[in-house]
Amino acid sequence: MSSTHWYKSIILTLAATAAAFIPTAAQQQSPLNNTADGPSYSWGLVRLSVASMRAQPSHSSEQVSQALMGTPVKITRQDGGWSHVTTPDGYSGHIIDHSLQFLSDSAMARWCESPRVAVTATHEFMATDSAGHPVTDLVNGCILQILPDGTLLTPDRRRITPREKAYTMLGQWSSAPFRPQDLPRFAERFTGVVYLWGGMSGKGMDCSGLVRMAYAAQGRILPRDAWQQATQGTEITSTDSLRAGDLIFFGNPQTKRITHVAIYDRDGEYIHASQMVRRNSLRKDSPLYLPLHIITMRRTEGKSFPVGRIL
Repeated sequence: MSSTHWYKSIILTLAATAAAFIPTAAQQQSPLNNTADGPSYSWGLVRLSVASMRAQPSHSSEQVSQALMGTPVKITRQDGGWSHVTTPDGYSGHIIDHSLQFLSDSAMARWCESPRVAVTATHEFMATDSAGHPVTDLVNGCILQILPDGTLLTPDRRRITPREKAYTMLGQWSSAPFRPQDLPRFAERFTGVVYLWGGMSGKGMDCSGLVRMAYAAQGRILPRDAWQQATQGTEITSTDSLRAGDLIFFGNPQTKRITHVAIYDRDGEYIHASQMVRRNSLRKDSPLYLPLHIITMRRTEGKSFPVGRIL
């Protein structure tokens, strides 16, 4: 399912629903009951800072992606304590049930209507309650509700005392002007962070995960995988025309299959996640040169779906 189709489905189903500020205790659902006569919920919110999405309902299965706290997911089926979900960008995988807060349609409507903030601090930090006790770690891109007194709520209603300059109101985050030159600046802040297959957070990321994080930091959303990202924007035909923030896609010169993506910075250099987040160069005379084959180069100008339309 495409992100646009899912977005329209959410709006048509939920936008007209008027509800209280926070779901009641009865509406804050417990983990899914998979018995034939048990409750069934259509929606979930990620309740951990980072939840693993796996190809199959097993801890030993490949991690295909991740979803961050506050991400709404559509529950498509359940299997032995795991939920098969679809994220707002149309990506599917299995998340273990205890990583999710399950919601009815009405409770999801309340979440969509409630004031929320996005974590915009670059690096992971520990959030605390009013007494200074640890509550949860948070990473860039997590979504939390905000109460009238400024207290923050996780999807499972744990209370957090705000940390100065760590959060931005969701509407402000998703409507800010797009600045492509800031994409490499954001990415380089993670220099040295380990490469993690399927990773999409500051704890570890793969190449397309790093690109997606950089866009999300500006309230924009790109498709998850590199080959999908290569369908966005307009093509650049010469490396001489590259500008900061353009995307470079590498791959197999025979099959033209895209296997890697990087964010261009300046002077022939780009930032990418390969072994770790690092800087390399397109120039053969540079000590940072890597012999990678370019398949295509793209410039999006931020014409991807604004995060605020989906979350």
